[in-house]
Amino acid sequence: MKDRKFLSLKTTLIQSLLCLIISSLAGCYSKALDFDLGWTTRRVSGQMEDAVSRESIGSGFIIVKEFYGNLAGNESSEAGNFIPRARLLRALKEDGSFEMDFDWRASQFDLNFIEQGYEVHRFNFQRQLGVGNLHYVAKMVPSSNWADELALGVTPLIQNLLLEPGYRLPEPDQLFLGEWLAKQRQENFGTE
Repeated sequence: MKDRKFLSLKTTLIQSLLCLIISSLAGCYSKALDFDLGWTTRRVSGQMEDAVSRESIGSGFIIVKEFYGNLAGNESSEAGNFIPRARLLRALKEDGSFEMDFDWRASQFDLNFIEQGYEVHRFNFQRQLGVGNLHYVAKMVPSSNWADELALGVTPLIQNLLLEPGYRLPEPDQLFLGEWLAKQRQENFGTE
């Protein structure tokens, strides 16, 4: 009889602790982010929408950077080095929705939402236990000067991906980004 009371008390304490952890996780994120409970983050879905009109944006693309932890320390014995990998998500649906799966080994994600006429929208997330699938609404802010945004925000981001071999950006993605950037430069500055 005492064993049953002890097990019941232990189970109640564990359940209370789990509820406390789950409720604390729910309070950590903005309203633009919705998530399901799970062991670890495997999928992010969402939508791109205009922040002013709240209409869906069905074109554009997302540059995804995944960071993998490196267990080896550096010269000063500091751990925490990250190896980045990049890929491009061009499969936006007409309603601006997207879905992407993440490698279970990646520990951090950096999403860059890019659309002509809008400021670059960035979303960073570190994978956490207890947070399953994420749903994120990217509120795209119209750019007051797209040429400046292209020159100062978009071009350096894309050139870094194209010139840095460490990102291992697939060749079709490199070709798409190069052609898209050349087209934007031609339309906005008259040069490639």
